[in-house]
Amino acid sequence: MKSFLRRHAVAVLRSALRCGGERWHRIVTEALSPGDEHLYQVIERVPTSRGDVTFYCLGDTARWRALSLLTKEPETIEWIDSFSDGDTFWDVGANVGVYSLYAAINRRIRVLAFEPSAANYFLLNRNIELNKLDGIVQGLCVAFSDDDRIDALNMLSTGLGGALSSFGEPIDPFGKTFSARFRQGAIGFSIDAFIDHFRPTFPNHLKIDVDGIEDRIIAGAQRTLADGRLKSLSIELDSGRVEYTNSVVARVERAGLLLMARRHSDMIESGEYKSIFNYQFRRNE
Repeated sequence: MKSFLRRHAVAVLRSALRCGGERWHRIVTEALSPGDEHLYQVIERVPTSRGDVTFYCLGDTARWRALSLLTKEPETIEWIDSFSDGDTFWDVGANVGVYSLYAAINRRIRVLAFEPSAANYFLLNRNIELNKLDGIVQGLCVAFSDDDRIDALNMLSTGLGGALSSFGEPIDPFGKTFSARFRQGAIGFSIDAFIDHFRPTFPNHLKIDVDGIEDRIIAGAQRTLADGRLKSLSIELDSGRVEYTNSVVARVERAGLLLMARRHSDMIESGEYKSIFNYQFRRNE
């Protein structure tokens, strides 16, 4: 009986989340997570042109990531749609795996999803399991930088589905240092060394969304970027950091990848992150 009542209550609250405004959305979310020690599970099935993608959501942020799959970064969805069956996609900074799952669902695309946050890594793997994609999507709790080391993942948020973490140094997407709420232990590699050590399936498409140390990851991936098997790259950068971003773009282009577009969705055009874009590159053949 208790189980029935709980399922019914969650169903009602989920319905309210869909129908209510932002204020009601926050109130209902608090009801779904009455304390840090316990969160009700909410399963969301998001329809796409490839079929439904199922998400295991704990809390407001994880649920928002699921429901904004197709709208938060439409340019990333279009880029993933350009992949060919048989390609391999590396998702660096996968979070809960929204783009990893979308790339793989009902497609013959192999995905390596890298997410160093322990909380997000849990949700990433739960999502892989729910979608029965463990045969083609592999989640790895690994950070990337310009060398190999054990260090801290400096976290502004430890919430499920949270972002704005930085491996090694607390640097935010705008290049400013921040005071970490929590320093989680993490292991990191350069992309080149990771490939040398473990011989994973080589990426044909590489997405980098790490909120601050993009230059270091690019510095540690020079052989990978220059390899003709890598067809395309999407990397999130702050256009307001002109010298920094121009340097990253130049380094990528020297490796033979041509900048094709700099895009973001209309939903952030006038917000705090309006200077943040996905820079999309393709092999200059």
